[in-house]
Amino acid sequence: MMPVCRIGLILLLCMATLAQAEPEEVRETKSELIANLALLSQAPGRQKQDTYVICAFEEDVGHLKAGALESQKMQNLQVFLVTVKASNEVKRCNLLYIQDYEAQKPLELQQVIQKESVLTVVHNGNKFSEYSHVEISEQDKRYQFALHLTSAKQAGIVFDTRLIKLATNIIN
Repeated sequence: MMPVCRIGLILLLCMATLAQAEPEEVRETKSELIANLALLSQAPGRQKQDTYVICAFEEDVGHLKAGALESQKMQNLQVFLVTVKASNEVKRCNLLYIQDYEAQKPLELQQVIQKESVLTVVHNGNKFSEYSHVEISEQDKRYQFALHLTSAKQAGIVFDTRLIKLATNIIN
């Protein structure tokens, strides 16, 4: 099992390990990247919860590794990976991952995300990426990420300065 990535430079090493990764390891690496993105992002206006819920739609949950996510602690809370089926279920999520899901009603989903301060991580190429807060992509067999500051600010999400420094692109 690949060791859990830590903040900062080790995050870069985690992204670099994709070059040697098999499909299972790709899911684990992507999950560890998402955990680090969650760790370095906050939604100060969000109501306190008993657990940290990472969500993915049915089409996307298979791209993540539950064990890699659920072994983490976010804001001293136990992490759970939950499959959601509709936009209205997203309000219980702290983080939403989208890769293959095609939003039938993107405006409705965007409104829930903003109102509930749900950190949204979208894989590059998905049409919903323009509404995301973090957009991840694979280039030269490595993961990179861009931060969408305007949409994050609208949703009340704040990124740690370390995450901003590691981003390959900052989109205002």
